[in-house]
Amino acid sequence: MTAENLQRLKYTIGDIIAASAGWLTYSMIRYHLTKDSAMMAYYDSPYAFLTTPNVVLGQIFFPLVFIFIAYLSGYYNIAYVKSRIQEFSATTFSTFIASMTMFFVILINDSFPERMKNYELIAAMWGCLFFFIYTIRFLLTSKAKARIESGKLYFNTLIIGNNETTDNFLSNLNTKHKELGYKPIGIVRMPGESQKVNHSIPLYEESEIGTICSNNDIKTIIIINEKNDKGHIYNLINDLFKYNIPIKITPELHDILTARIRHSNIFGEPLIDIAQNSMPEWQKCVKRFADIFFSLVSLAILSPVFLVIGILIKKDTAGKIFYSQERIGKHGKPFRIYKFRTMVENAEKGNTPMLSSNDDPRITSVGKILRKYRLDETPQFWNVLKGDMSIVGPRPERKFYVDQILKSAPYYTLIYQIRPGISSLGMVKFGYATNVEEMIKRAQYDLIYIENMSIAVDLKIMALTIKTVITGKGL
Repeated sequence: MTAENLQRLKYTIGDIIAASAGWLTYSMIRYHLTKDSAMMAYYDSPYAFLTTPNVVLGQIFFPLVFIFIAYLSGYYNIAYVKSRIQEFSATTFSTFIASMTMFFVILINDSFPERMKNYELIAAMWGCLFFFIYTIRFLLTSKAKARIESGKLYFNTLIIGNNETTDNFLSNLNTKHKELGYKPIGIVRMPGESQKVNHSIPLYEESEIGTICSNNDIKTIIIINEKNDKGHIYNLINDLFKYNIPIKITPELHDILTARIRHSNIFGEPLIDIAQNSMPEWQKCVKRFADIFFSLVSLAILSPVFLVIGILIKKDTAGKIFYSQERIGKHGKPFRIYKFRTMVENAEKGNTPMLSSNDDPRITSVGKILRKYRLDETPQFWNVLKGDMSIVGPRPERKFYVDQILKSAPYYTLIYQIRPGISSLGMVKFGYATNVEEMIKRAQYDLIYIENMSIAVDLKIMALTIKTVITGKGL
């Protein structure tokens, strides 16, 4: 188990213990607040009340309910270097949701005619849960922070860029930003940069990055660039994605790469993780949970439809029902995408990639109908369930076309921050691409999506996708 996962486990166990203590304390407070009511006439002591089936059931299930809510809040996503403000706000929000959930699901039948008594019970539950949860989280975070600042806990870091800014950055790490825990184990020189060794840290060339990452358990890659050569930086980031390591850049470089002017470094954090999108952590968790839930439901509901489609494909032309193909996914990782076959068998002669068009003679008669209503894409719910894809995200392309796109549009590499999707803003706004130029135009919509990712945007894209399916405007 990695140190990060061990820390997440500590937070999870801590939350279970705290939620259990919070429920027990609330149950005792509840008894004393309502012991004079008719409902409590059957219990002659706190022990008699605490051992009732409903209270015991709550003692078992309440911690599990809270863990699920805490997961959706995104609290467990970040193992170390947690923001105190974000920790406080996340705990406040999740404990409030858990309290309201338990009250309306389990305790609503015990509500009292006196409205103030109900308010007191809700406030008591929220207060108890928040006190225990936040106390344990505060202690665990403080302990981790102390270990980082003392140097007992650190993260092997590779710095790319050997220039004056690098020297200043290294100096600040040893003074202003010790709490980040970065331990530079090497500096990679970019083309045209100095061969001077900074702070006695070994100097390497870009060709050695793979070896350094595998031999030194690199946890973070930091890019520091003064020349602002966007083309080289994009290509470099594209090569780095495959290592599945956080890639961080300076705020100034982020503004240049994304063409967005931002107020940076407000709270003193000097870097932006370019390998992650800016979607709030809680929305990332909700998005993934929704992907799993809707994929399971969709596969179950559509199974009879899949059977009919399979029969029609078999009757229409000889060949397989399903078609799989290698695509490039999150962080540049290849995966196999699944679709219903809409073309004749062996449509790409000699395995040479060929894009299709509306009047492509290779498309079968059943295939035209499937494409029109986007039914050929529905087997990809299995890809979503596996974690290769999301319901909404940039459309994945084959490496053959990715290489061509990157030559003309190196910024395309930024779409690898997230999982590709069954549907995307590019698909609903642009549609199928018949050449590389159209792929690039469609990718621009996907980049717009990444810069504006949210649950609300996903819902809008899903609504547009449903409209496309119903109206048959998929072609």
